[in-house]
Amino acid sequence: MKQYILIFFSLFVFQYLFSQNKKIHGFVYLDENKNEIFDKGEHTIPNVAISNGRDVVQTNDKGRYDLKIDDDETVFLIKPSGYITKLSEHNVPVNYAFNKPKGSPDFKFPGVKAQEIGDPYNFPLYKNEGEDTLKIALLGDTQTKTIDEVYYLSKVVSEKMLGEDYDFIVPLGDITYDNLRLFDPIKRILGKVGAPVYYVYGNHDRNYDAKELEHRDETYESNFGSSYYAFTYGNHSFITLNNVFPKPYYRYDAIIDEDQMQFVKEFLNTIPSENSVHLLMHIPLEQLINLKEFSELFKNHPNVFAYAGHTHTQFFETIEEEDGWISNGPVEELVAGAVCGSWWHGEKDMFGIPQAMMADGTPKGFWVMNLEENRKTYEYEVSEPDNRQMHIWTPFDFERELIEIDTMAIIANVYAGNKDAKVEVKIGDREWQKMIYSKDLDPYFLRLNKLQKMEITPTENSVKLGKPKESEHLWKFPIPEDLEPGIHTITVRASNKYGLDATAYTLFFHTDNTVYFTDK
Repeated sequence: MKQYILIFFSLFVFQYLFSQNKKIHGFVYLDENKNEIFDKGEHTIPNVAISNGRDVVQTNDKGRYDLKIDDDETVFLIKPSGYITKLSEHNVPVNYAFNKPKGSPDFKFPGVKAQEIGDPYNFPLYKNEGEDTLKIALLGDTQTKTIDEVYYLSKVVSEKMLGEDYDFIVPLGDITYDNLRLFDPIKRILGKVGAPVYYVYGNHDRNYDAKELEHRDETYESNFGSSYYAFTYGNHSFITLNNVFPKPYYRYDAIIDEDQMQFVKEFLNTIPSENSVHLLMHIPLEQLINLKEFSELFKNHPNVFAYAGHTHTQFFETIEEEDGWISNGPVEELVAGAVCGSWWHGEKDMFGIPQAMMADGTPKGFWVMNLEENRKTYEYEVSEPDNRQMHIWTPFDFERELIEIDTMAIIANVYAGNKDAKVEVKIGDREWQKMIYSKDLDPYFLRLNKLQKMEITPTENSVKLGKPKESEHLWKFPIPEDLEPGIHTITVRASNKYGLDATAYTLFFHTDNTVYFTDK
């Protein structure tokens, strides 16, 4: 009897070890006839990286790779420079395959169906010209909770992008607001733009009923593939991270887990040290609990940049050694605000779209990043029809306005500004004067907040905005004491090293505490 038990146990162990240490191989090839079959005579491609989410291997001179895989893993190809992977009908890269013999657990939102990776498993690639210059759309939190908000997203993003040429689009996490059923319609509307879409995983894209770390992203995976991966265009390498480490009761920390640490380490070994490395994530880089350990991976890669969403405010951040980034020089980060603004809240405009101004006074919108050789510039695409790049507030002695804001200064909110931007103001024919950088509340958002407290807005068909937050891109200029009463033209211009070059105009009604144009 003991002998049978020993044999049974040995068979169980063998099957377990076999299932946990499966080996696959395959080829990466140029699919010249685009039939997704590795046909005789088609050329293979060497030095292409393949990963199981932990290990990274490269194809040899014959285009072949060999890789160990476990159950419940996703294998994916890392797009090399000059090539593109297959895209789905909704322009999501199809560069992955699932090895999940049991499929995903039975969650509220469905995950991956039971399937295994065959051996061999081949990856097709296609030529992709023109990677020397890149036009990239960076979308802060789209965060849709209802199908209504998917419609808003189509108006704010897809409608504005149609007719434009983008190399790719990056939604920076919180694609949904806990309603993972909306992944599908979001894929459809962003896919209409016609560019590849590289999705980032956010804390509101999580399977909350998952018990294990590796199951936090099952529904995300079934729609987009691995929740962390990499790809290269020209001499720019992009690493998409999943930095949401789940905790009970909807909570989370910002952590790069061990498997991702290993993946990033091995991927960096496959790319030239002179490549620019762009980190795409949801929670801003400086919030990582293990930032110091993570930064050590980049000792041989001095050109690192970061992009995030999450905060629903937007700003540039410089992350230095004192903040925990100990490799090479500081990292410049763009926190890209939110396409949904303040969660699609606020009074609706004449097109039925909520105003949703961010709490720092920034109108909802998205960023366009242009990369050309070693030059990088940004543009902020405001969702409003006129695509303004800033708004200017001036004091005014209203007759019927219910809200008084007693700041006697000209205030400019420059949406794509950073604290080192050069912002100047010109009053009428006077000389240009430097405006003063000030972290403060935006007066227009403050006005809306006060109207809400008075229960005047929003109307029944709209949703309240949240609390105001300090803006990271606000400048002030005091009203000159010698300015004569009258109506004055105000011109504000702003520029920075990221390509900001914006000018705006307004009129200032200066009453000098007298009744102006009216009888009271």
